Amino acid sequence: MKKLSLLVAGLAITILSIAQGEYNLVPNPSFEDIGKRGKVTENGQVHLAQPWASVTMNPVDLYSESNKNEDFATPVNNRGEEKARTGTNYAGLNFYGYKGKEPRTYLGIELLKPMEEEKQYCVKFHISMSDMSKYAVNNLGVYIDFEPLREPLDGNMYKDPQIISVTKMIYKKQYSWTPVCATYTAKGGESFIVIGNFAQDADTKYDQVRLSREFKGRQTYDGYYYIDDVSVIPTEKIGDKDCACERIAGGQMKTEYKTFETTLVEQKTSQKVTYVNSDGSKAGDKPKVEEQKEEAKTVEEGGIVYKKANITEPEKVEPSKEKVYSPNDVVIYYEAKEFKVADSYQAAIAKLAGYLKTNKTVVVQLQGHASPLESSVSFIGKRRVALLRLALTKLGVTTTQLKTVSFGITKPSDTGDISKNPRVTVKTL
Repeated sequence: MKKLSLLVAGLAITILSIAQGEYNLVPNPSFEDIGKRGKVTENGQVHLAQPWASVTMNPVDLYSESNKNEDFATPVNNRGEEKARTGTNYAGLNFYGYKGKEPRTYLGIELLKPMEEEKQYCVKFHISMSDMSKYAVNNLGVYIDFEPLREPLDGNMYKDPQIISVTKMIYKKQYSWTPVCATYTAKGGESFIVIGNFAQDADTKYDQVRLSREFKGRQTYDGYYYIDDVSVIPTEKIGDKDCACERIAGGQMKTEYKTFETTLVEQKTSQKVTYVNSDGSKAGDKPKVEEQKEEAKTVEEGGIVYKKANITEPEKVEPSKEKVYSPNDVVIYYEAKEFKVADSYQAAIAKLAGYLKTNKTVVVQLQGHASPLESSVSFIGKRRVALLRLALTKLGVTTTQLKTVSFGITKPSDTGDISKNPRVTVKTL
């Protein structure tokens, strides 16, 4: 009877796996297809498992049983030991670097076909914390987008992932695979997913994990996890229960995502608390000083004595010194949803180019910014800096002096004017 029960359970799992494979929108979900000549020889070669790709300049690792290089083999490799959940391959992703000592990595892929409007999907991937990592972390998530996402940066990506732990749980499990999943209702047309940690370091919680006695060496100051079996499947094909990676009393935990027109500036303003003193002034205001009138002075002019109000002699104004030019003062503003530089800024761009050509050792970062009201235009911050970079190179600036990054809506203008959010700022490195 026991053997029969095990046989039935095994058959059920097999049928479920076949069903999931048939409806899964993620190609090469377990990284098994690396080509006939695909051999992992070093770190950062996830591109061998096409069409998987590293989204930022920090490459994602690939591990395969067929490797001669033991550092990137399975089940034993330079990060520990773990058998693949399916097949013999898996990827390796870093979700956290303590004090920035290790860069985060981001793994992306284009779906086999776009998601359908109002259809609900189960988005899931499986993780296992590497044995050599010192930090178990939270904020492991999936960002879903309409177009292939590539960020030409070597730092962190800041997005609002649609798939993430509702309880912000820290994933500590080693030696086994843990699913991360949630349901997502499509707007229609989404066709690209990115796996990673999209939160600020300050918002990422971690626990320190001791190195097992089975392993020797020094722990890495990161939150590194193996990744396997990634899927995006319509829930109608598998049911809600198979997409319940977190549970609460009474059933499955779900998250609703809503969009409001309130801008980031308005949100911050509405959250401010103002304290009022007994005299009606606001806390932090400078104390009011009553204006004191000076007594009139007696003035004699042409033998006649006058009483005349005291007049302060005008202060001598020294000629202002010419301000030293700095690229950090350059800000180029844009009309909403525009990414081409206006003609009114051509002189400022020419001056910046002249400065950089004269100072060949100076390297600047062109920083793209956007407004929440520009969400209908894809990659607008990136487009702005790309066109500005092109304009500077046409004026003779070397490409090695120009770095680019897009912050999107994460850094609103300090002016408090939301119309000033669509802009490009310049920072010397």
